[in-house]
Amino acid sequence: MMWYEYAELRDKETFLGMLRKGMTCEEIAELTGCSVSAVHTAEKRHRLRKPVIIMSEELRRKLEL
Repeated sequence: MMWYEYAELRDKETFLGMLRKGMTCEEIAELTGCSVSAVHTAEKRHRLRKPVIIMSEELRRKLEL
């Protein structure tokens, strides 16, 4: 099946909501019953990008505790 045949991937807001919750492409694929490549394609077609978090070395060290 194609990515747009999955309602969760076709609807940009639903798909974006899953990404904002921190779900990985693998988790989304498992939840929707599609392939990981379908999730990647939906991400590209909706022109979505995962946020990049830039943190200082000090914060990185604190998070490792």
